[in-house]
Amino acid sequence: MGRIGIWLRNLAILAVLATFAFLFGQPMGSDPAVAPVALVNSEAIPRDVFEFFREQNEQAFRQFGESMDAKQFAQIVDEQTRSSLLRRYVMAQEAEALGLAVSDASLKADFQSTPGLQLDGKFDRETAERYIARTGLGPREYAAQHRRDLLLRNFSRLVASPVRVSDAAVRDEIVRNGTKLTLRYATAGKSAFRQHVSVTPEEAQALVAKELERVRGLYLQRSGEYQKPEQVRARHMLFSGADAEAKALSARGRLDAGESFAALAKELSEDSATKNDGGSLGSFPRGRMLPAFDEVAFALEPGKPSGPVKTDRGVHLILVESHEPASETPFEAVAEQLATELLREDKASEAARGAANALLGKLAAGEAFVAAADALKLPVAITPPFGIADATVPGLAGVGELKEVAFALTPAAPSPQRVFADTENLYVISLVSRQEPDSEQIAAEYPATRDRLLERERGLTTGIWFQERLKELQAQGKVEQLELVAQ
Repeated sequence: MGRIGIWLRNLAILAVLATFAFLFGQPMGSDPAVAPVALVNSEAIPRDVFEFFREQNEQAFRQFGESMDAKQFAQIVDEQTRSSLLRRYVMAQEAEALGLAVSDASLKADFQSTPGLQLDGKFDRETAERYIARTGLGPREYAAQHRRDLLLRNFSRLVASPVRVSDAAVRDEIVRNGTKLTLRYATAGKSAFRQHVSVTPEEAQALVAKELERVRGLYLQRSGEYQKPEQVRARHMLFSGADAEAKALSARGRLDAGESFAALAKELSEDSATKNDGGSLGSFPRGRMLPAFDEVAFALEPGKPSGPVKTDRGVHLILVESHEPASETPFEAVAEQLATELLREDKASEAARGAANALLGKLAAGEAFVAAADALKLPVAITPPFGIADATVPGLAGVGELKEVAFALTPAAPSPQRVFADTENLYVISLVSRQEPDSEQIAAEYPATRDRLLERERGLTTGIWFQERLKELQAQGKVEQLELVAQ
């Protein structure tokens, strides 16, 4: 939801707050002892008002803040809330300066007409009391905020009154949103060319000499393949309880008598995660297991079981099956191999690009898409219908700029003279069909689309006015943003 959308939503919520002071007496409003969050033309934005709006914004932003840490998310919500309140107060003040007053009778009528506060079509006082009690603002502040809501609405209408939306703009919006495209596309896949590419030792050596840092970069990317830590492959049995050590010694006796470690682990071990696999732990480096377990495992001779080993989990018997020392393959030993891979990738990319460009040339010469692609041995596919609002083009999700270009295609010019690409493939596209809304659909959607465009343009106009006015007030020293953390 955009900033304007959030404000409109908040306006709707605060519509239920009007004239509470008229209906239920004259209780206190915001606590003047609590520091405000900002001053606009010497008028304070109370902290309780800030907290009310902040709660609404936090709920609205929650779905967008999942990837942020809590501190970052809180800062964004804080600043967004204060920014929206600055706009709210500045515009309300401007409305009052222009004489756009809101009478007490208007406040009361608007409050009592709020659907959420009515039962059987009539205003219900108890419902209103329950709702207002949940919000945390004093009733006097409710009335003040709702008066500000109506001032804001009136002023927005005044500022945006010159805004118009042409019939052509409405029609274009309906056509754009309602158009569905189907594309045909040919794929020049690097993998298809990679298997036919050959690289000579001389070519690889030349690349190492010419682009040493590029080759070394690939080596560093694959450091995990060339630098292996010391590790062991082991099995274990786990025993727990007061007699754990006695059970371990008994099992060790059976091992000494010739029984299989794996078979005994299946029978005796209390580690449910490894028991059915004969106690196998696979291979692991130093530091992965508990310290006491690690110390014994890396000291054992392969093939000889340990005695009882105590850890926080219980008592273990350990059998090391193999012990591999740390190893490192130096860059010089694999440089030519890595250069060969890079050259193979370069040649495959060049071949795929050449095939895609050849197809573009055939299309420009007037050849049919499928026949031209078949001649170049490029597979062809067709997308399902998709619209401008779809997140991606089906089957071509990773291809940047494709959707925007596709919607500029026409039956008279169905193929753009360019190649599209993702990380592995290159694509040539052509328009198969373009289905636009008919006149009946345009007529049916016209009123709602016009209202939506007007609302959007009015919101933009009002937003531009506010930014300019805020700059003026800030330059005059009439806006003071205070600490958001309550003192």
